[in-house]
Amino acid sequence: MSAAAYGPPAVQALREGDPVELGPYRIAGRLGQGGMGSVFLAEGPQGPVAIKVITPHLANDPEFAERFRREVAAAGRVRRFCTAPVLDSRLDAAPLWLVTEYVAGPDLGRVLREGGPLTGSNLEALAVGVATALTAIHGAGVVHCDLKPANVLLSPLGPRVIDFGIARALDLGHGKTVTGRLLGTPEYMAPEVINDHHLTPAADIFAWGCVVFAAATGRSPFAARTVPEALMRVVNDQPSLEAVEPGLRPLVAAALEKDPANRPSAQDLAGRLVGSTRVDAQAVAGTLRIDLASLTTPPPTAAAPSGGQPGGPSGAQAATVPPRRRTGRWIAIGAGAAALLAVAATAFVVMSPSGPPAADGVLYTEAFDSVESGWVTDSGGSYSDPPGQFVLTASGGAGSWSRPPINANFPSRLLMEATVLIEGSPGARAGLYCNHLHDGQGASYDLEIRQDGRARIRKSVDKDGWDLTADAPVSGFKPGKVRLQAQCAREGERIRLALWVNGTLAVTADDTLKAVSGKQPSVGVQLTHAGEADAKATIDDYRVSWF
Repeated sequence: MSAAAYGPPAVQALREGDPVELGPYRIAGRLGQGGMGSVFLAEGPQGPVAIKVITPHLANDPEFAERFRREVAAAGRVRRFCTAPVLDSRLDAAPLWLVTEYVAGPDLGRVLREGGPLTGSNLEALAVGVATALTAIHGAGVVHCDLKPANVLLSPLGPRVIDFGIARALDLGHGKTVTGRLLGTPEYMAPEVINDHHLTPAADIFAWGCVVFAAATGRSPFAARTVPEALMRVVNDQPSLEAVEPGLRPLVAAALEKDPANRPSAQDLAGRLVGSTRVDAQAVAGTLRIDLASLTTPPPTAAAPSGGQPGGPSGAQAATVPPRRRTGRWIAIGAGAAALLAVAATAFVVMSPSGPPAADGVLYTEAFDSVESGWVTDSGGSYSDPPGQFVLTASGGAGSWSRPPINANFPSRLLMEATVLIEGSPGARAGLYCNHLHDGQGASYDLEIRQDGRARIRKSVDKDGWDLTADAPVSGFKPGKVRLQAQCAREGERIRLALWVNGTLAVTADDTLKAVSGKQPSVGVQLTHAGEADAKATIDDYRVSWF
């Protein structure tokens, strides 16, 4: 069996007693379990999320519950760039739970165990992304306290620091642990944490140096067989940095200084990495890429650890589960550190009948060869039998839709593609959609075609909808399978939309979104019709790119 690119972490089946619903979230499966609680994959109003549910014996401890509330409040202040942000929580009744963004990618620890060190642009993006995440965490007055490879997820659009599992707001304990216990993973702890339990942002900088060293070499600089040995090595050893790439070596050395006063800040780290004294962390985060296609898993011979998932404060590591077949893959093009400050061009590509804009990179692709690829199946969508296609069905004038499990900071200019076959009702229309939030409402753009080859773009807000274009006949159209390509490009409060059918430009539209929300958009496929007869759309070879 050949090697395969990393996909999202495996999801375990729910166990007896597990929740099936928490507030507006429908639980889909388990992502992991630890001493503090369990992490679940769930479907929320805006898409997939990760939910940390605290174990009852801790939730019923008043002291723990109060500390947990404070930690959630602190984590909620963290800006989202290069982190998995806190989205929601329930803190006033059992069970206590916390919702964070779901990141569909492997954790760095798993990649290092199974595939070896990172190199080139992947290593550079890892170093910059984790430093950028620390600027957000420290800027909110929080110390992560447990930064390690298992708490760094690799998404196509850069690394995501997750699981502020034992993070503390700086005003808790006045910079010291509340209980006096050591907090963190021994070989990634800073010396001052070991010696006097002193927690400051400098401890996270030390951990950054350990993580980058591990990413570059495949092992922690203070790896040891026992906890006492690891603690002793952290306090006394000066690891050799010869195996670290020369460009990163001085910064890793500075981060691993024994005296916290001699370490740079997260802002200093990020600035030195990108060669600028004034760093716009959000702009830097938007340029990061991880080439997951180059990080391949070896042929599975036994159960392998799943990737970690965000658990927010007091989180847990993911449990060990067997690997699963994955055909929908995250893919991205690596970007060197020299390009990290480059701002994407805001001018729209000129559209012409010759074809859609050339993609700069592929964000997601799906051949529907496995029913475990994570598409929504409760809104008229289902996998074909045998797998290989995705099917939307509708009857009685109703519509259906589905979306892929893409969970990342979407680029502003997307190109969506799919092969589509429409059958049944003559009035049926199928196509691709992108959904944005503005003014607290969802604005969905449907770029669709009818069986007779007439294309249009339609906008819907809440329960109201209207055509942005008239039905337009597609030149040279022939009934049967068609390849649809749809552009959804956003610049500030403006969106430019276009639909190509078999490579020919069919319809275009510009629209204005007032007060565009910072929340992530979603994309997917949809089927609508106005007739009484049943309708069906068969979807294949789905792809999302950026340009």
